[in-house]
Amino acid sequence: MNVLILLLSLFSPYLDKPSLQEPLSTAAFSRPTSAILAFQHTQTAASYIDHFESLSDVPLFATEQNLLNQKGLPLNIKEDPWQGCLEYQYEDMSAGICEGIVDYVHVTPHQARVYGLSVNGIELDPEKGNIQDFLGAPDFKAEDGDVYIRGSHALKIYRD
Repeated sequence: MNVLILLLSLFSPYLDKPSLQEPLSTAAFSRPTSAILAFQHTQTAASYIDHFESLSDVPLFATEQNLLNQKGLPLNIKEDPWQGCLEYQYEDMSAGICEGIVDYVHVTPHQARVYGLSVNGIELDPEKGNIQDFLGAPDFKAEDGDVYIRGSHALKIYRD
């Protein structure tokens, strides 16, 4: 009997007749100002480069043949002692070729000053300080530069 009374008391709010409610006005469906501001904030945050596809117009994971078609023959080819791959050295950048694929792209500070530096086709100028405009705050500060991480890719901007 106590169980029955307990069950009835638990379900009693559901047994009442619903009261008549006023219909909602169209104002209830209008967009609040805070949602607009949140949307505008999202647009600003989205202007940062959120992934790395290319550095100095060389796409990561391009084939060796695509690199040669785009840049021509390198000035020098040397073996990368850390990865056991070949490094194709050009006047404006170097590309690590592992198993026929561009695994990394490296631009020295001197090359960036002389030839410029672009990430995903967007020109960055470390000397003018526009790096944070496009990349945001660094994810890690090393002794010799700032590191920006996007997924499994990293970009390090060296400081002189």
